[in-house]
Amino acid sequence: MEILIRYINIYNGSFVLFGFIVIIITSIIYFKRRNQRRHFNKLKVTLITAYNQSIKQNNKIIFKNTIDKTLSSGSLVLIVAFFAKKQRHEVQELLPFFAEETFQTKLRALLHKGTVQQRVDAANMLSYYPCQKSFIALEKACLDTRQEVAIAAALSLVISNPDVSLVELITKLFNSIPQKGLFCFLRLIPSYNLLQFESQVIDEESSNFNSTLLTMLREISNNYITPYVMFAREDQRDYMQQLFETLLGLQCKASGIIHSCYILNFINELCYQDRICNIQELITKNFNFDTKLFVYWDDINNGFYKNKVWATL
Repeated sequence: MEILIRYINIYNGSFVLFGFIVIIITSIIYFKRRNQRRHFNKLKVTLITAYNQSIKQNNKIIFKNTIDKTLSSGSLVLIVAFFAKKQRHEVQELLPFFAEETFQTKLRALLHKGTVQQRVDAANMLSYYPCQKSFIALEKACLDTRQEVAIAAALSLVISNPDVSLVELITKLFNSIPQKGLFCFLRLIPSYNLLQFESQVIDEESSNFNSTLLTMLREISNNYITPYVMFAREDQRDYMQQLFETLLGLQCKASGIIHSCYILNFINELCYQDRICNIQELITKNFNFDTKLFVYWDDINNGFYKNKVWATL
């Protein structure tokens, strides 16, 4: 009986000691993360303040000096997150500050070892600095099991590498991530790139066409594009009904499926991302239902689209 009591006491003592150890470790982790958050918040305020001062005073050196002082303090993550929230024309003047190979190496390391969000942001920022090392890192990231990372890496390649094959990217994503992720990728490709890709597919359809690509695109069409359009047909506005009928009629061929993504992406870019015009104006005044292309106009909104030809086919 005494031996049993002794073992029970040892067990209780061990349990209490284990509890104290857990509390100590948890406290250390909590205070460490709290200090990290405070440090990051302070850096974030510093960077935003410097950016606003640079814009206000039209002096880019202010932002550059702040970056040089804080980069060694862990601001890399904040910088890539900052760029992820901005359009290219908003950060165009800041791009030379991060063109050094040392910074690019850190970006590629973050793409490989960061959290999911950090890797997505790193892939986005690498699109501003095309080079062979970055292309290799992004191609490897396209095979990542995390679909957010794979999609971000593939989009970065589409934007930054003019020699990239969309067929190869689509095939890689089709084999490595769920179909929903591939549909998201198609819906995020810049519309101009989709038009170029469609031209390539049209040329191949008349000769030796890649039947594997057609199979993949048909699955995406059947599972996502067609159901999306059928659901959206509840919109009773005449111009929207006409648009949905056009989209449904494009689902028969690979080039048509790609073109339907071009239409959807162009609407998203103009009406929701850049907010240049509303969807009614875009469709009723600037969409040709015969050619199924958006016509060109000189945009008055800062000339952002002034030199961009919308329809080249």
